[in-house]
Amino acid sequence: MKIAFTMDDLPLWPQSYPPPGYSAESIVKSIRNALKEHSISGVYSFSNSWPLLKHPGFSKILDDWVSDGHHIANHTHSHIQLPDVTAEAFIADIDTAEEHLAPWLSKAPLKLFRHPLCHWGETPEKLEKVNSHLKDRGLTSVDVTSWAYEWTWNRAYRNALDANDKAALEFVKTSFLDFSAAQLRHDMTAAETWFDEEIVGITLGHNVPFFADIASDYFARLKEEGAVFVPLEDALNGRAQAAVGSVVFGEFLVLQQKLAAAAGRPTKKLPDNQAAVHAKIVQMAIGQNG
Repeated sequence: MKIAFTMDDLPLWPQSYPPPGYSAESIVKSIRNALKEHSISGVYSFSNSWPLLKHPGFSKILDDWVSDGHHIANHTHSHIQLPDVTAEAFIADIDTAEEHLAPWLSKAPLKLFRHPLCHWGETPEKLEKVNSHLKDRGLTSVDVTSWAYEWTWNRAYRNALDANDKAALEFVKTSFLDFSAAQLRHDMTAAETWFDEEIVGITLGHNVPFFADIASDYFARLKEEGAVFVPLEDALNGRAQAAVGSVVFGEFLVLQQKLAAAAGRPTKKLPDNQAAVHAKIVQMAIGQNG
């Protein structure tokens, strides 16, 4: 099971600033250390440039990322989503990110782009305008075939930390490792069924406190499940990559789920044996731990 791991949103997660005890720098450093520990190199971070204007010192986060042998790619300037703005405004945001991220983008082997929340827009006309602009700029759009919902676990983790609830913290950690392994197998099976060929999966993490604290155990667990981490370049061919940006669909879904839903054949987001765990974490994330 070959997997290309990627990151989204360096240098600062757009949903919230780090809580006490964490910083943007410390979170990314922990993830870098976990990648180094597991010999995972050449990881692309799909990055927003807005934090660099508010916090110029964050440029060192990207410097250190690249110094470790990883790469930076375009994730728009302000993390706007195509369904929420005009194609022209979205294109301008892509170009702004190209400008501000240029010192790091220029060092990457490939010129890559990922839509925020992997949303390709709600109309074919908007999507075609954006696809055309990406092509003109030499940018390849990259999607995701599996994610582990660690942003939801992060909120549950934050609540457990705030409450100093050791039992909840242990549940959040152990449940995530079990869930992420099962979710990866679920998504990979669904993707290979949809595309009718063996693929290199693409997964991702976000620079949030929970993932920083669990990253090393997460990589170890996926390896135990048979995952082999390979460069992203290995995933950018075949039917899966050819399908990126080919349909419009409004939900937050991974690649094969978007395609199946657009074709009127929706597939399950979660493995059956993990749905209850995910629901429990959602409740803990909104502060209903009971």
